[in-house]
Amino acid sequence: MTPADRLAWRTSTRSSNGENCVEVAPAAEGVVIRHSKHPAAGTIAFPHHAWTAFIRDASEDRPTSANGVASITKIGTDTLVTSLITDVELRFDEGEWSAFLAGVADGEFDFTTQLAIA
Repeated sequence: MTPADRLAWRTSTRSSNGENCVEVAPAAEGVVIRHSKHPAAGTIAFPHHAWTAFIRDASEDRPTSANGVASITKIGTDTLVTSLITDVELRFDEGEWSAFLAGVADGEFDFTTQLAIA
């Protein structure tokens, strides 16, 4: 079992049965994301302040981010989230990314309270 397996992963309520989506988990140091269909592809960890910047950039459809952790690139209808620190690249199709963005808009991934307690 890896440390990532111990996290409380969640997907947007807008994803199809919680599958095939961006998986998000609050962690002691911030927030971690991975691809639900490809968890072995790796994870990208965001410190608290970088997560806030990342979800803002994602919701505003900004191609790159000042969060210092990951960039967001459109490739056709897919979205590629690339770590600026490791070699992890997570590619999401239009439906997966749209479900994530809907969850962001609904506040599903606003872990401000949880992160403040952690």
